[in-house]
Amino acid sequence: MSDIFREVDEEVRSDQFSKLWKRFAPVVYLTAGLIVVGTAGFRGYEYWQNKQSQAAGTEFLEAVKLSEAGNHTEAQAAFVSMEDSIGGYPMMAKMRIGTELALEGKPDEAIKAFEAVAADSATPIIYKGLANIRAAYLLLDNGDLAAVKKHTEVLAVAGNTWRFSALEILGAAEYKAGNLDAARTRFSEIVNDAAAPSDVSGRAQIYLELITSALGKDEKGTE
Repeated sequence: MSDIFREVDEEVRSDQFSKLWKRFAPVVYLTAGLIVVGTAGFRGYEYWQNKQSQAAGTEFLEAVKLSEAGNHTEAQAAFVSMEDSIGGYPMMAKMRIGTELALEGKPDEAIKAFEAVAADSATPIIYKGLANIRAAYLLLDNGDLAAVKKHTEVLAVAGNTWRFSALEILGAAEYKAGNLDAARTRFSEIVNDAAAPSDVSGRAQIYLELITSALGKDEKGTE
């Protein structure tokens, strides 16, 4: 008798499962289909993205070659055409446009190009700092102390990636303006920091020696 009840119970369960499967089978098939299509779509997009990135990289290198050959106008046009490229190439191209303008002997236009990059809210912080540094270097010869400070003082703080470059530029600008004590303060900050890059620290040390010599002469002249 127990076998009969067991068989009936199994038939009932089988019948219930069959009804459930008929009810939910379309959903299961649809979900499986979506997973397959989604995976294929992602792989396709990944492939397309890689191809686009490779093409942008090749285009960027070709523009750099034009620059190295002295064809700065052509290089600039090539970098401008990369505005809609994939990845970080558009940002790098914008920076190179400023460089090409500087190499063409157009410092004012180059400064404006770097300032535009720094002022763009979409520009990553690291590139904002670099753009300000590049503009400040050009302003050492084509601007005044106030303009240099505007671009670098905010960067010359502990923890900033561009701190030592900013301090070096500020020191050079103060030195050029004849503010030797202020310049000495900037360069001393570099020399006294063990984290300063050796090349920057070496140049700062040379400036300090020049400043010490100049101040020594001034002191002898006032005796």
